[in-house]
Amino acid sequence: MRRALTLLSLLLLPLQSWGQQKTDAVVEDEFPALQFMPVGTVLEGISIPRYEKHRVTALLLAKSMTVQDRKTVVLKELVASLYGNDGNQTDVTTESVTYSFAAKTARTTGEATVSDPRFTGKGQGVIFNTSTRKGFLRGPVQTTVSAATLNQTKGSSIP
Repeated sequence: MRRALTLLSLLLLPLQSWGQQKTDAVVEDEFPALQFMPVGTVLEGISIPRYEKHRVTALLLAKSMTVQDRKTVVLKELVASLYGNDGNQTDVTTESVTYSFAAKTARTTGEATVSDPRFTGKGQGVIFNTSTRKGFLRGPVQTTVSAATLNQTKGSSIP
């Protein structure tokens, strides 16, 4: 009888642990949805809006997104629109960008264009921090300032 109970408990052990499987917890610097996608997953036709206080502050459009790991994605043919409180819209376009959820930074590879009503800048890449909403256009950079911006600064001293 004792042998039968031992054998039964050994047979039921997989069933007992089946209902208690632990799932990997999402770490603070990971994007929750990436834990369900294997590395190498490619998603087509990406549209990611960002809202703050019921107002859209950014919209990312990409032809595709590839999961590099649980903290990093690569976006192809990206157009990112950033909407300022002043009503200005800044657009960033590039062929490829790597976004790290851990560092909260987007780094483009290859040529990038940044444009808004005041200027257009073309450079060899952009580094953008989504926490601070500040970025850098890497050089060499070619910048074109709009005539309206020049007229607004006419008569003032530009350092």
